[in-house]
Amino acid sequence: MPQNAQIEGHVTYSAFKKTIKVFLTPTDTLDDLKTQLNKYFVFRGEHQSTSHVFVQQPHYDLGAGEEDMWKMIYYPKLIEDDSDVGFMLSRFVENNVLYLYVRSNYKCVECSREI
Repeated sequence: MPQNAQIEGHVTYSAFKKTIKVFLTPTDTLDDLKTQLNKYFVFRGEHQSTSHVFVQQPHYDLGAGEEDMWKMIYYPKLIEDDSDVGFMLSRFVENNVLYLYVRSNYKCVECSREI
C-alpha cells in the first residue's frame, strides 16, 4: 500500500451511536488517529476525548470456511500503539475501507480531570 494512499475510515462513536467518515494514511500514528477522531467531539461541542479505538471486521460470516476462523480471535481488536495501527492497516482494510469503533472519556472543563 503506498504511503500516501488514503483509506476511508467508517468510525462509530459509542457516545453518540453515530458513524462518520474519516480519511487515514498508512503513515498515521495512534496519536494522529486519535487527534483526527477527537475533531468530531469538538464539532459536536462535547467535552470528551478518544480513550479507546477498536478495529473490527465489517462482515464476518459465522458460516465461513476454516480459512476465516482466525478472524474470530482478532475482532474487534483494541488499537494500543503505533504497531497496532500498522497491523490494522495491513489486515483490516477491505476495498479501501476500514471500520473503527471509538469509546471516549468525558473531561470536566471546570475541574480539568476525567470523570
